[in-house]
Amino acid sequence: MILKIEQKILDWLNEHIVHLAFIATLLISLLIRYSLRDIHSYDADGCLLAWYDDIKANGGIFGLGKPVSGLNYSFTYQFLIALMTHIPIEPLYAYKILSCIFDYLLAGAVAYLVYDISESHKMEKTLLAFIAVSCSPLILMDSAAWAQCDSIYTFWVILAIIYLKKEKYLTSFIYYGVAFAFKFQAIFVMPFFLFYYFYKRKFSVLYFGIIPVTMTVLSLPSLIQGRTISEMINIYLGNTNIHTSMSNGYPTFWRILDDGTGIDAYADLKHTAMAFTVIVLGSFMYMWIRKSIKLTQNNIILMSFILTYSTIMFLPSMHERYGFIYEALAIVIAFMYTNTIPLAIALQCISCTTYGAFLFANTVNSWNLAIINMIIYVAYMIILNKKLVLNEK
Repeated sequence: MILKIEQKILDWLNEHIVHLAFIATLLISLLIRYSLRDIHSYDADGCLLAWYDDIKANGGIFGLGKPVSGLNYSFTYQFLIALMTHIPIEPLYAYKILSCIFDYLLAGAVAYLVYDISESHKMEKTLLAFIAVSCSPLILMDSAAWAQCDSIYTFWVILAIIYLKKEKYLTSFIYYGVAFAFKFQAIFVMPFFLFYYFYKRKFSVLYFGIIPVTMTVLSLPSLIQGRTISEMINIYLGNTNIHTSMSNGYPTFWRILDDGTGIDAYADLKHTAMAFTVIVLGSFMYMWIRKSIKLTQNNIILMSFILTYSTIMFLPSMHERYGFIYEALAIVIAFMYTNTIPLAIALQCISCTTYGAFLFANTVNSWNLAIINMIIYVAYMIILNKKLVLNEK
């Protein structure tokens, strides 16, 4: 027979299993990140550490007025690098710690979204959502292995969507401006913000001006030391011209036509790809307007996911890390509709494959990967647009 004290312990463990799993998983996620601390990527060795050394040589936060050769990250991120130079810690670890902190902030933002939309088992789903993000192989590899900062701008984008749902437009656009201040890739969710403005008609177009104002305010440490607004803008414009291939690591639709083994079709197809992207996005927007789909809190998440995923899928020159926003939203949607869980996992696998190709020189058949990604995309579009129509009914 089982002892009474044993029975009480087991009952307590069963009652608090989710909280215990949360704590255990949180500790494990920290250990995983710690174990990845010494991985050196090409970006870290060739760019991040070199920029760190140059900024430190210039005087850290007191030398932001001096341009650093090849540094194509925003003034805001440069300021964070400058702050790192004043902290007695290994530079590579400093980069990774910064990004990992935002991993957990992003996990918290996604968990809040899940809590906000859940109608039952709210706390359980919230904790599981936090675990799903903080332990995502994709997010682990991006920050702890690659030393990239995609969790930073994505965190602010998710906050912007949260406050858009609450119809707190000033706060939403400030957060969206912060996201832009870190990385230009925040623009991938812009089609949804434009659609929301056109369809909801609850705020002035002038609110979009908050974005550059926020970017300028956050760039002040560099601007007051002699850098210029034109330099700030040129960093973003310059990033659009760095990669001149139809697909720069991410398996988009265009990789099906151009698998990268022959002559790159970028010069011939780039304008076609841009125009086709506009057509795809416009088609979704037209359909939603014709069917009078309301911008409810749940529909906002679905629509932002659909438009962001579509933007990445059909634009040229997409990098393997550019899907970060919609991959985070896919986790939220998996808690809304469990039949999308396999698709969310498949998205993670797609990006982990491309990450592995960059980090560990894995061989990847990009044409096969593009076909799989297109199947996932079509499945998402069918399922989620049906949900939008059903939600309306």
